[in-house]
Amino acid sequence: MKITRCLASVFVLVLVLAHTASAHYTFIMPEKFHVSPGETIKLGFHSADTFPDSTALAKRLTDATLHAGGKAVPISLSEDGKRMVGVATVTNNGYVIATVVNAASIENMKAESFTKYLKEEGLNHIVDARAERGETDNPARERYTMWAKTLVLAGTSNDGYKTAIGLPIEILPEKDPAALKSGEPLPVRILFQGAPAKNLEVMATSATEKSHSVGKTDTDGRILVTVAPGPWRLHTILMERSSKEDADWESFWATLTFQAQ
Repeated sequence: MKITRCLASVFVLVLVLAHTASAHYTFIMPEKFHVSPGETIKLGFHSADTFPDSTALAKRLTDATLHAGGKAVPISLSEDGKRMVGVATVTNNGYVIATVVNAASIENMKAESFTKYLKEEGLNHIVDARAERGETDNPARERYTMWAKTLVLAGTSNDGYKTAIGLPIEILPEKDPAALKSGEPLPVRILFQGAPAKNLEVMATSATEKSHSVGKTDTDGRILVTVAPGPWRLHTILMERSSKEDADWESFWATLTFQAQ
């Protein structure tokens, strides 16, 4: 009986560790995507591969901010189960944007695991670069930082959805998600350090659709994303060789959550 209980405990621990390890993306989930001016909203700061629930607590979050009416207001965070939460009062009419940073961390990965991760995220040019330098069988040290962003509409719509916050990597809708007609794709643009980010794989996820690639950005950093009504998460990763001694590669992650109508 003791041996059975011990094995069961080990099994549960393995499941928990595997589940935690799979919690990749930092993203923001508002309690509501459409509110009234003057309303106080709750924002969930999630960490998960899946969507929209959080499966792990993100503990390196910094600079949670509400951007509205040309002002940037800090958001205080607290733990709420497997997520962090914050509240903010929306005082203006139109779109407001919330952002957060999941601070830099370094991951040491075995060669096989690193290659699998690169292929899953559409980073095949990194796979090729490692092969060209004979690094395919080498372990890798990756420094990664995540920037998450969400759109909340207060009252009637305006063009605030396309406001660039100035994040190092940022996903910008070029059409109002709340004004999309049935079957109409959402045009988005991705900027890296303020310039168009070309050839980036863009992934889309909803409550009913698993994470899937919608293609790569063009030379202007643009791509069309087909979305159905409801909440969505887009994400992309830009990776380059690290100039720092503690890592071989540095990656910049971006997520955007919004609700399409």
